[in-house]
Amino acid sequence: MRTLKNILLVMAISLVTMAAQAQEENDEQKRDRVEKNTKPFNPNYFSVAENSFYVLEAMVVDNKIVIDSTATITVVPGKLPYPNGDFKVSVLDKQGGRIMEYYMQDPLLARSCEGENDNLTPLKNGRVYISLPKNNNIGTLVFSRGKERVGTVDIGNLIVRTQRNPTGQGQ
Repeated sequence: MRTLKNILLVMAISLVTMAAQAQEENDEQKRDRVEKNTKPFNPNYFSVAENSFYVLEAMVVDNKIVIDSTATITVVPGKLPYPNGDFKVSVLDKQGGRIMEYYMQDPLLARSCEGENDNLTPLKNGRVYISLPKNNNIGTLVFSRGKERVGTVDIGNLIVRTQRNPTGQGQ
């Protein structure tokens, strides 16, 4: 009797295993299913306004971001870079309401390019690039490191100039 139970148990397990294998999709079937449910790539994706972002190019003077006559905002196709780092950018609208906050690598620190040398040096003078959401109501940017406010800049006029010149070039 015990042998009969063991044989029946083995047969039941075998049947369940075979049934499960028969229902599994192979890689080709999975690919076909995904392709049927995915819209084809449209080359005009990057020309749609919602699929782009702004990049602010500004001067650094005495380790502070400064908006001067050389500052520009360029429209860049694609998605905002993935936020990482410890430098917080708070994007405020023209009335002071928060549009968004995100973190990035600190643009006011120069990183060493020497292999194992990971020294960071404060950037005294130079140019920085800061990615921003494409929103025509941006007024002010607030920069912070931890709880320390590093600076505040008004870019409302640059946004207006970018609206007049949508390519963002030649400003």
